[in-house]
Amino acid sequence: YVLRQSHTFNLLDARGAIGVTERAKFFADMRAQAKAVSELYVEQRRKLEFPWLKEEAAKQGETSQSPNLSISQSPISTPQAFLLELGSEELPPQDVVDGIAQIEEKLKALLVQYKLSYDSLRVTGTPRRLVAFVSDLAPMQADEIVEKRGPALAQAYDSLNQPTKALEGFARGQGVRVDQLEVRDNYVYAVKRVAGRPAVEVLPQLCLDLLNALRWGKAMRWNRSGIAYSRPLRWIVALFGDQVVPFTWAGVASGNVSRGPRFADAAARLAAGGFTTFTIRDAQSYFDAVAAEGVVVDREERRQLVAELVQQAAASIGGSVPDEPALLDEVTDLVEAPQALLGAFESKYLELPAPVLIGVMKKHQRYFPVLKGGALVNHFVTVANSNELAHPDVVREGNEGVIRARYADAAYFYRADTARPLASYLPRLATLTFHAKLGSMLDRVERLKALAPQIAEMLGASAEEIATVARAAELSKADLMTSMVIEMTSLQGIMGEIYARKSGETPAVAQAIREQYLPRFAGDDAPASRPGLALALADKLDALSGLFAVKAIPTGSADPFGLRRAALGIVNSLIATHTDFSVRAGLEAAAKLQPVAVSAESTAETAAFVERRLQGVLADQGFAFDVVEAVLAVRGDNPTAAVRACAALSQDVSQAWWNETFTAYARCARITRALTEELPLDQSAYTEPVEHALHAACVDAEAALTATPEPAAMLGETLRKLQQPINAYFERVLVNAEDETLRRARLALVQRIAQLPARVADLSKLQGF
Repeated sequence: YVLRQSHTFNLLDARGAIGVTERAKFFADMRAQAKAVSELYVEQRRKLEFPWLKEEAAKQGETSQSPNLSISQSPISTPQAFLLELGSEELPPQDVVDGIAQIEEKLKALLVQYKLSYDSLRVTGTPRRLVAFVSDLAPMQADEIVEKRGPALAQAYDSLNQPTKALEGFARGQGVRVDQLEVRDNYVYAVKRVAGRPAVEVLPQLCLDLLNALRWGKAMRWNRSGIAYSRPLRWIVALFGDQVVPFTWAGVASGNVSRGPRFADAAARLAAGGFTTFTIRDAQSYFDAVAAEGVVVDREERRQLVAELVQQAAASIGGSVPDEPALLDEVTDLVEAPQALLGAFESKYLELPAPVLIGVMKKHQRYFPVLKGGALVNHFVTVANSNELAHPDVVREGNEGVIRARYADAAYFYRADTARPLASYLPRLATLTFHAKLGSMLDRVERLKALAPQIAEMLGASAEEIATVARAAELSKADLMTSMVIEMTSLQGIMGEIYARKSGETPAVAQAIREQYLPRFAGDDAPASRPGLALALADKLDALSGLFAVKAIPTGSADPFGLRRAALGIVNSLIATHTDFSVRAGLEAAAKLQPVAVSAESTAETAAFVERRLQGVLADQGFAFDVVEAVLAVRGDNPTAAVRACAALSQDVSQAWWNETFTAYARCARITRALTEELPLDQSAYTEPVEHALHAACVDAEAALTATPEPAAMLGETLRKLQQPINAYFERVLVNAEDETLRRARLALVQRIAQLPARVADLSKLQGF
């Protein structure tokens, strides 16, 4: 049943009948089916009393032996290096990075918790081994002084200065004699020095605590231990000096034997399932021993080596490799012993669009493209996981054969796709589900055709730009039904632009089709054209509004519909293009077009979701948390305006005069924050000259802030000018006067001053208010 379900999914997916948002549902159904089948199988085996497990246990009992480790067991009295190597089947590239980060963070904390001092910690890894190396680890835990406070002095001794029953019981409970107790601050204390244990005794439990604390995005369980790890664990090396740190985790016992790289296994011509090993004499010699096996274990060293080898291979034909940090990171974590090989493909494939050629290289094969004079040439660089290739030409030819087949497919897709205009693919969008409650992708296009021009108007677009965005919205998803994008979804939008140009659409329309997906990731380019920005915002606002309305909301780390990315895309696009835009107004416009009812609460929840992404972006830019909180209370709806306000307010609060100015302003804000109505100014009620002076200063401040297009830039200096009039006012005037008319007039003036930052920030959220 699972195979049939999976095969049906593959058929539907190959025909472009499954939308991105529907994939998660199909995968969940297949997982549920697989789980149900597995549970049924386990139940059937349970009824048979698991006969195979009995046989396996008997075999293990016959063959199990204690490891014969010829290692010195003499006491360790000087600092030694400590090594922990976790060897497994090949880890996914991201898990190599995550594993290194987790081990470094958690091992530091555990060494402090276990009171083991050390000189330095180095954590690194490859696809098959994660390594932690601690230099000069103390041979003993630090001694600990433990103090326990006992009874008060008055209850500890009687009138004859003899110990009471309470004191004797306290001493007995602490394991000390009464004469060993100390008296301080009218209390009795038991002070004990707890001697530290040898490191060799506590390191096994420390290692177990470390391994049990590791967490993975997708973990595996492969034996009866039930312990989860990223991939099946095969060996553990744990050494303190030359002594093995003995423990067993996930059914694997620690030792001093590591495994060689894959290419060494192949060269040794071992039996199926065999592997090469090498012995680590002591922790200090580990890096030399693993290097002698041809493994570049240090990740940063390996990354630099891969980059150099790739560039050298490209330079051999006078070319260069473009900067591809993500690809470089991925390849670094796919190999232990890199060797770069230069390959070639037929020049006829250069007629294909460069994004297609590069996309195939990077996504399918992890190849590096080669450029000459900024143009792609018919060469590539691949990185083999062996620095001792016996037949590099065979490996090169194999890779060339693979890329040749890939490009032949791509050429076929390209010819088929361009044989008809892009608009002709629109009807087929009706077969592609966006979401069960939100309709097909064609339904979504209809919404974008209505929403994108509205967004363009909000952005101040011209009539020509509005016409451009309307046409771009109509064609925005057509490329999803082309063979090229069905094969490589990462080319959506990119192929849309290419096919739109081929179909005779204007360059502006084609550009907007591509820019609707920008930015694709953090640091990516934002839309460069206003139609592209309008379509990008409309695309993301429609998805957020609709999916929040049907409760397809991200939970924890799960975000199957990419809504966090969509919200970040809105924030980053607006900030990068310095565009003022009301996110809430955009969401309200999108809500009116949804096929389901979108409540005001849902729109508010969606706006808050976008604002939280903005909060993170502002924090990443280095703004103080209280400045961000103050600004978001007023400008959370407008990311670009929020950035301007944060920059201006941060500049203000760093000035030497700010504290006194802020204190003066805060007096006005505090005294009026309980008011529930806005009081009108009444200058005729004033009785003191300082009231008239503050009134005039307030009117001038209001006029200055109203006249400027960006009040945030002037707020600090404006409040600074009010500092002296405010202080003089509070020195001479009792605001809460007995006369109601006078009291209301004074409160109205102070309230008006408190409202001056209302277009910039809520200053009551700043520290020190």
